[in-house]
Amino acid sequence: MVNVVADPYKSFEVEGKNGTIRINEGDNVKFVTESGEIVAGRVTKISGKGEKAKIQIVPTGAEKEEIWSLMVMVEGSLELDNDSDEE
Repeated sequence: MVNVVADPYKSFEVEGKNGTIRINEGDNVKFVTESGEIVAGRVTKISGKGEKAKIQIVPTGAEKEEIWSLMVMVEGSLELDNDSDEE
C-alpha cells in the first residue's frame, strides 16, 4: 500500500523512493500492483482521501480509463513517469 503524506484538492503527496512526490491530475504516473502488474498512464481524476484514495488513469496506449486504489499499489512504487510523452 502506498503511504499518503498529504492530499490537497485534485492532488496528493506520497512517500516515494527519493522523498515526497506530488501527484496531480494530468500527470503521467507508473506503479506496481501487489500482484506484480506494472501500470503506467495519465491521471484523469483523483478521488477519496488518505489511504482510501483512488486514481483514475488512461493507461499508455489505451483508450479506456481504469480506476486503481492506492491500497493495491506496492509501497514506494507510485512515481511520476517523465519518460512518457503522450499527447
